[in-house]
Amino acid sequence: MKVTVTATSDLSLPLAKRIAETASATRADVRLLYKDKGANAKSLMGIISLSYKKGSVLTLVALGKDEEKAVESIRALL
Repeated sequence: MKVTVTATSDLSLPLAKRIAETASATRADVRLLYKDKGANAKSLMGIISLSYKKGSVLTLVALGKDEEKAVESIRALL
């Protein structure tokens, strides 16, 4: 499942932590893509390395048993 999302706020450490925790709670393989970078959404450092700003267009990709739950949960955070 692949979804394009526009960030509603700048990336911060607390937000990155919530994204990583949410992704880790699923069994899906979840990746967050921004510009020419990609990160495992279960990796706090990976997410932080994206350093996106409010209004940035992100792509969320999830594959696995609960991919829809993963995408919807993370989309709600972004």
